[in-house]
Amino acid sequence: MRLVGSLMKIVVKVQDVVALARRFESAPVEAWREVLEQVRDAVTTTLEQVMNAELELFLGEEPKGTNKRNGFTTRTFAIKSLGAVRVRVPRDRAGRFESKVVPPNRHYDEAIERDLALLHLAGLSTRMLSHVSGRVLGIQVSPQEVSNALKAIVPAAKKFLERPLGGRRFQYLYVDGTNFHVRRGTVALEPTLVVIGVDELGHKSVVSMVQGDKDSRGAWEMVFADMKERGLDCSAVKMGIMDGLPGLGTAFLEAFPHARVARCWVHKARNVFPRVPKRFQAEFKVGWDSVQYADSGVAARAAFEAMKGRWASLAGDAMTCFERDLEALLVHYEFPREHWEALRTTNPIERVNKEFKRRSKSMDSMGADGLKALLAFTALRLEFGWSTTAITSNKLTHLQYRERLEERRTDVMRSLLN
Repeated sequence: MRLVGSLMKIVVKVQDVVALARRFESAPVEAWREVLEQVRDAVTTTLEQVMNAELELFLGEEPKGTNKRNGFTTRTFAIKSLGAVRVRVPRDRAGRFESKVVPPNRHYDEAIERDLALLHLAGLSTRMLSHVSGRVLGIQVSPQEVSNALKAIVPAAKKFLERPLGGRRFQYLYVDGTNFHVRRGTVALEPTLVVIGVDELGHKSVVSMVQGDKDSRGAWEMVFADMKERGLDCSAVKMGIMDGLPGLGTAFLEAFPHARVARCWVHKARNVFPRVPKRFQAEFKVGWDSVQYADSGVAARAAFEAMKGRWASLAGDAMTCFERDLEALLVHYEFPREHWEALRTTNPIERVNKEFKRRSKSMDSMGADGLKALLAFTALRLEFGWSTTAITSNKLTHLQYRERLEERRTDVMRSLLN
């Protein structure tokens, strides 16, 4: 093995190569172990030479004769895909030298730190990662180190959550909030306000995730203003699909005056069905579905009138509640038929919130920055899948956009890995 210039080379004799090739046939595990040992030796030598050069440069900047070399200290340092290596870190007599190659406060490289964070966000608890880290990453880490590793990807998470929105035109916006246990000195439930957009190709994207003090009209006004500041094209927005939070629909229309407001059928059912006597609910649901799944807006209104005649006396309160939001429940009939199924409910955003909860389940509670990293990581994973499937679930409809979609998949994957 030798170093030439700045390049590391592993020199093996011909007969050694032949012997190693034969061992790969009979004992591949042992052969791989031997190759890795040679690579580790080469890496160790390279790191030590670079650190010696570091010290020489450091001493050259010191007042002449006031500081000198003072031997070495041996440390273990882990490198992604290579595992742990033992290196001799040079010291100075004054104790002021700190290597940037193997920093005194680190015992693994930044790539491993990012891997710890990503594995944690993927659902492995800090304790589980601590147990398996020696086998998976080549070095044992503590549960606290796993938690600290999240800080390494927080800047990238914030960058994703605050990214410009001007590159795509979103025609539909799903609006909903979800709660997480957040640690800020004490642990309490805090809402995260989530907006998912559907662009003109029918593909979903998480356009906003904001941690707020409460799920209220004022908080949503702030979210909509932030989206517009990030370049969201208001003129492209045709519809907002949401629950019945008081004032939310009005705030949405003020922010997007050319759009329509749609109520989620699932959320509305939760308000209506408790008002129906239990013995009538099965029959009531048949009528409910005849309105919800009618072939047209005209047919839906006719089905509602039929329901009204049947239930006005038996479940009057339920029908009054139903009728109050009837127009917002039927507004999807004004849009392309192939989109009706997707526009009836906030199910897409409910699916995202469910995934957020699943990812955070192993963490009990987390700090605000850790939550940002979790949300961004989960959103990126979902975005990769969404880039291949439109809300119509008919991939053939958009074959002409294959090149553009491929570019989006590449961009999403690059964001996920970096």
